[in-house]
Amino acid sequence: MDLAFACNDKDYSQINRIELGKVNFSVSYLTLIAKVLDVTPQDLLP
Repeated sequence: MDLAFACNDKDYSQINRIELGKVNFSVSYLTLIAKVLDVTPQDLLP
């Protein structure tokens, strides 16, 4: 849940579900999460 708050996103539950691997996510969420973690989106993909 810390990532959701760090992303300052209105839909905290959506980011939490992404963290838990329960839902697929869009490129916009990938970009947002990468920015918060200070990595590139490519770093987050296998």
